[in-house]
Amino acid sequence: MNFTSLFFVAAFFPVFILIYYVLQGNRIRNIWLLAASLVFYAFSGINCLFLIVIMAAFAWMTGRMIQAALDKADSESPDHQVGDEEFMSPAAQDAYEKNHRSAKIWLTVGGLVLAAVLMVFKYSNFLLTKFDIASYGGIREGILRLGMPLGISFYTFKLISYISDVYMRRVKAGGFFDVMLYTVIFHQVTQGPIVRYDVMVSQFKDRSLSYATISDGVWRFSIGLAKKAFLADHCGKLAELFLPLSGSGEYSVFGAYMGSLCYMLQIYLDFSAYSDMALGLGQMIGLKYPENFDYPYAADSVRDFWRRWHISLSSFFRDYVYIPLGGSRVGFFRLILNLSVVWFLTGIWHGASLNFILWGMYHFFFIVVENAFRKYGQKTGIKAEKNIITAVFLHLYTLIIVYFGWILFRITDFPKLLEVLRVMLGRSGKALYSTSEILTLRGNIYFIILALTVCTPVWKELAVKISERLNHSFRKEVHEMKNLVKESSLYEQEVTRDQVLMEKFAENSSDILKEVRKQDTENHERMIARFENRLRKRKNERTRIEFVYYSVRFVLMLIFLFISVLSMVGASYTPFLYNQF
Repeated sequence: MNFTSLFFVAAFFPVFILIYYVLQGNRIRNIWLLAASLVFYAFSGINCLFLIVIMAAFAWMTGRMIQAALDKADSESPDHQVGDEEFMSPAAQDAYEKNHRSAKIWLTVGGLVLAAVLMVFKYSNFLLTKFDIASYGGIREGILRLGMPLGISFYTFKLISYISDVYMRRVKAGGFFDVMLYTVIFHQVTQGPIVRYDVMVSQFKDRSLSYATISDGVWRFSIGLAKKAFLADHCGKLAELFLPLSGSGEYSVFGAYMGSLCYMLQIYLDFSAYSDMALGLGQMIGLKYPENFDYPYAADSVRDFWRRWHISLSSFFRDYVYIPLGGSRVGFFRLILNLSVVWFLTGIWHGASLNFILWGMYHFFFIVVENAFRKYGQKTGIKAEKNIITAVFLHLYTLIIVYFGWILFRITDFPKLLEVLRVMLGRSGKALYSTSEILTLRGNIYFIILALTVCTPVWKELAVKISERLNHSFRKEVHEMKNLVKESSLYEQEVTRDQVLMEKFAENSSDILKEVRKQDTENHERMIARFENRLRKRKNERTRIEFVYYSVRFVLMLIFLFISVLSMVGASYTPFLYNQF
């Protein structure tokens, strides 16, 4: 079962959300969320369910052992601070270091076991095939029968981050229930995002629901569903039409470029669609997840691209690999070594094939080049002038690098990869274009333009402007309400002052004071009427804008859902690309 399956959209999630809203209290809702998540994941296979439960239990136990060792070290040296070791007694220092060594051993064992499980299920088939060990006692057949558990790359990294955060004292070791729910929550279990334990556990205990968050969640989910079922899947079909990788399909130079472009669109729309749906599902039950994609094709460097692409994965490698290795606060050659480790692991994580390693090292090369230019600029004081020409150049440079990177990512067969690259460079003798490719482009040109715009922030900026118009109407209404309150306050002050004057000069000027008070009252009533009239206009204006805004959003949401369901019914189900990871 997946988010874009009809069973999930029409049966599983409606039943889950209805029962969730009926239940009261976060504790009972968490129990229902855990039960539903276990059922959701069980659709991938009972053996996969057993594996994820065992791994979560192992991570929970490891976290408790790390926490126990750290607590013991603290109890034996309650006043200890970093740097105090040289002032401690030998016995206290030995006890402190022994407990910390114990915590580090548990962290190392836990990380290695979790990584080993991932390696066995993800890479064993590749290694057995590569080194031709398939005949040894049916090893390969046994592993193939088990299959690769859905989402194992994601929840393994979540568990590694959990035990690492316990060791680094970012969080306290959690209870079994919280760790299990954190691992199997169905919004994230198959394809992320890789959210940290502290972000999740605080919301397990304290979260709230409102009509606004539920509405925003449904809206976000419908956008993600349409991006996947309507845009990403069709881009995938166009990529295969223009540049077929299976069989002996013919293609031209134009077809190779267009097929690669469609795949570039597909991979972003597919990956970001899942994140949109995950964030929307979370919002519908009061959970807030960090954004995972920030329009990476708008980046102006490869480094900037990776700050925007799969943000939770990039931050995982930054916090648990790059920084522990020394990060950027090292010499240039050590920095290169640190980056090479990170990008080698990034490539390995994405798939059990050499092309993924090549893809990772390809990005590593350009990031090293950018770092070298940046360091040279800092050393010499040379700074690139920021203008429209520089911005366009840097943006085009990034798009070209990323574009060819996706070719390495897509094609797992090296002879086929070399063939495609030769065709794109015009070194193969293939035709420049074919009639069928031109007709396919003409029939899909508006679709491709739409897909291109969705990959840019243009629609988001339009939505922000419309939302800002609504917020502006709210602010104007609040301003008029403040004016009304201010006028009432000023009138009360005038009345008080007039009363004091009347008491003081009652005998001599009573008629004059009464006339002044009468005029103040009339002026106040005129001002109140004016402010009430302006407030009424502001309210009517805000109501109209609010009605149009939410009506349009509701209609678009229905259109997105309708198109998505039609796409799912009218074509065979296309799984998410990240399912392979």
